Amino acid sequence: MFPLWTRRRLRARVMTAPLTQKDVDRLAQRVTEEGDAEGLILAVHDSSTPQLDFPSQVSVVNASELIARLERSALIGWRDRKPSPSYDLLATQRVLDRDASFLDPVGIRWLPTLALNELPLDLRDGDLEPQDALERLAFRLLTSVFRFGGERYGEAKRGQRLPDALLTFQAKDLTLVGVLLDCKAAASGYTMESDHELRFHQYVSSLAPELAERGIALRYVAVLSSSFPGRSGRRHPFHARNKKMMEKVGVQLSYLRAVDFARAAAFVISKELSPAAREGLDWDMVFSTGLVTQADLPSLIVEPL
Repeated sequence: MFPLWTRRRLRARVMTAPLTQKDVDRLAQRVTEEGDAEGLILAVHDSSTPQLDFPSQVSVVNASELIARLERSALIGWRDRKPSPSYDLLATQRVLDRDASFLDPVGIRWLPTLALNELPLDLRDGDLEPQDALERLAFRLLTSVFRFGGERYGEAKRGQRLPDALLTFQAKDLTLVGVLLDCKAAASGYTMESDHELRFHQYVSSLAPELAERGIALRYVAVLSSSFPGRSGRRHPFHARNKKMMEKVGVQLSYLRAVDFARAAAFVISKELSPAAREGLDWDMVFSTGLVTQADLPSLIVEPL
């Protein structure tokens, strides 16, 4: 028995030929001799394995299952339909695991994984969907860590044409600014389609008059997701969507990557900033950037502090 707080060594074997009982027995013997915690066989050729006898310390992953796991993985990128490790996301997740482990009351470490439409291991026991968890966690992070005001619509008002949440903050000119937040869990990143664009326009048209009566100036529609694929610079599809939104409903579009907000949240908590300091962050500067990149957010939020 290996205690949960010690390192566990796993011995893996890739089988390029059809799997046999002899292969299973050989790996089981090696695991026992070397004191490994477990043996794993990656079977390149799918085969019918129920007739094989697998001891408790040996398991097998067939090719079809391996492909499915790669497709679901939050840390695998696909370029030209070929999988490769997303080293930048892996490095970021390691930093978050290290820095947020002691100071993570809101689940900061889960945010990038949920945005990739994948449930973290800690959340897989229930029937929670990644999209629902992303909506809840994003609102909790933004209101508790960054001190936004507002209200979450979410599944509480399903069936109505509403965004996931309303966020509010006080601008430098003391205006109470409103932001309509919509979260999109997407393994390959989020690309806005025409029906989404129309829906956002409807959100603004239906909510802006009510918010104005409450003294809230609706300035932004923010989309939070894993990434936003597109060409660099002004050729990115964001700019055409933003221009159309400004013309149609008079508010600005903003794209926010979940991983960037998770890193900024971990920084803010680690510095033990006061509520007043958090509420004084220049969110107008952040949202007005529009297509917020990994390089932008630290300079907009972290460095001025």
